[in-house]
Amino acid sequence: MSLEGWNPDGHNRFLICNHTNSLEVPLIVSLPYLANSKDVRLSYLGGDIIQRYKIIPLMMHKTIVEAVIYSEKRPNFRNFKNDVLRVLKTRSIFLYPEGERTFTEDIKPFQTGVMKIAYKFHINLDVFVVSGFMGYSSLEKYKHLTKSKKIYFHFCGSILAKDYPTFEDYLSRAEFLMKEKKQFLEAIEKTNT
Repeated sequence: MSLEGWNPDGHNRFLICNHTNSLEVPLIVSLPYLANSKDVRLSYLGGDIIQRYKIIPLMMHKTIVEAVIYSEKRPNFRNFKNDVLRVLKTRSIFLYPEGERTFTEDIKPFQTGVMKIAYKFHINLDVFVVSGFMGYSSLEKYKHLTKSKKIYFHFCGSILAKDYPTFEDYLSRAEFLMKEKKQFLEAIEKTNT
């Protein structure tokens, strides 16, 4: 694990991470303790699955007292946007910009909906990446991860919305930081087997 360079102070930002499977959720919500900064307050942004199992993320960590919910079945984008901005007044929100669990070690293209809110309202991003979660898989291509039994969790960097002239620049920079660090971690994984 490496959180070097991460400054957890303040709020009004998104913490984003790749999403292999549901194991990343307890990892992200433990960030205040991993960073030895108990004042970090986080909320979780999830889709329809959170409506069915809303109590689960709320129980995972005492700093999460509410989840911002987006329903694809009955979308109300104006209310959703207002909920996001209201929560950001007192805490940071973590989410997975790929929009789904990928069940692979590949980082998928980011969905744009929530990220457009972030750019429009100058919400900064703290980018994290995990690697090695597919070590439980029986697929041959992940055999080296099964042997190493290591999971890596790294801070990739922060992105200030004001520094990017277009939404496309903002989004592509976030993807680049995550994928660059993922490639670095994968190189470590391969040398350790």
